[in-house]
Amino acid sequence: MAELHDAVAPVELFLYEELGFCGAGESGRMIDDGSTWLGGKVPVNTSGGLTAKGHPAGATGLAQVTEIVWQLRGEAGERQVNPTPNVGLVENGGGNVAGETAVVAIHILVA
Repeated sequence: MAELHDAVAPVELFLYEELGFCGAGESGRMIDDGSTWLGGKVPVNTSGGLTAKGHPAGATGLAQVTEIVWQLRGEAGERQVNPTPNVGLVENGGGNVAGETAVVAIHILVA
């Protein structure tokens, strides 16, 4: 499962491809076939993503890590992935330099 920096919706699709969840041009299909949904093969942004939280700039990364920890512990309530995952990925990026993301951090958490 993964929590991705989806400050704008198209970025989430781009990240599916960049992180290797699917091949180039296949990200839309992942949504259409339910692969990224709560019960899908690779649940993404079970928290609702950044926009659902109002994208709190300073707390974004912490909120993402917290969601993955809750998922790995089986403490995510109605959002809980079933079966409880053993691995979670957090991707967060920010800033802009010459039209590109300035900084990206990826964390892999393992139960």
